[in-house]
Amino acid sequence: PMKNCIHKSRTPLTDLDTWFELAGPKSAHQWKDGRSAKESARAWIDAGGIPPELRSTLESHPDFGAIHAWTAEPEAQVRFDRLRGEPSNLDVLLLIEDEFGPAVVAVEAKADETFGGTLADTLRAADQRLERNSRSKGRLRVEQLTSSLLRRSAEDPELASLRYQLLTASAAAIAEAERRDVDRAVLLVHEFVTDETTDDRHALNRDDLGAFLTLLGATSDTSVDGRLWAAGVVGGAPLFSDSVRLHVGKATVNLRDRHA
Repeated sequence: PMKNCIHKSRTPLTDLDTWFELAGPKSAHQWKDGRSAKESARAWIDAGGIPPELRSTLESHPDFGAIHAWTAEPEAQVRFDRLRGEPSNLDVLLLIEDEFGPAVVAVEAKADETFGGTLADTLRAADQRLERNSRSKGRLRVEQLTSSLLRRSAEDPELASLRYQLLTASAAAIAEAERRDVDRAVLLVHEFVTDETTDDRHALNRDDLGAFLTLLGATSDTSVDGRLWAAGVVGGAPLFSDSVRLHVGKATVNLRDRHA
């Protein structure tokens, strides 16, 4: 049974200091007011659980009901393939239960940082590693992701500007759902508008997320702020089994007036 707690290494996270110690960013300089790592932690700690904007976004979709049990792990490492290398690092892995049963939510916290490099950049870097080391599996990883999630070749020119982190976070959510025999997975962006962020970069992220939704099959409204969009059953061979429904959403918090 779920314990309704935020934890890391079986230790409850009830204050910012403990969160930073056990689940802080790789680089300590990233832990600052107005940036995503610290603001995400603060949002969870202040709420004593699921931040209200995340809860309302999840519960906005008819595939989801009122959440009655949950557990959350920040900086969760989730493997989505069998290749060597570092697994996907989710800002928060949230497991929920509602009237429809359990679901897996991959929460990606963003101030105005990008969703990683583009697919074109990722492939270029993978090819460079392959030249230095014939056993490198970076290109294979990208090819498996685009084939499994989008039914497309990694070389498809329409995918060149796709942000790679959107693929890996979605894959992690689906993989974790399959591992737990759960049929609902969510990629949920937790966006923080702060004095440290710029509107231009927020707009770029909005466009990048919208472009990803279009690739998943959204044809008209690609804005998901404050709500979920159902991508349907996403994921097939070689990575997945075609059994998980992916949903994508975004919840935005404006903190610019916090100190006004």
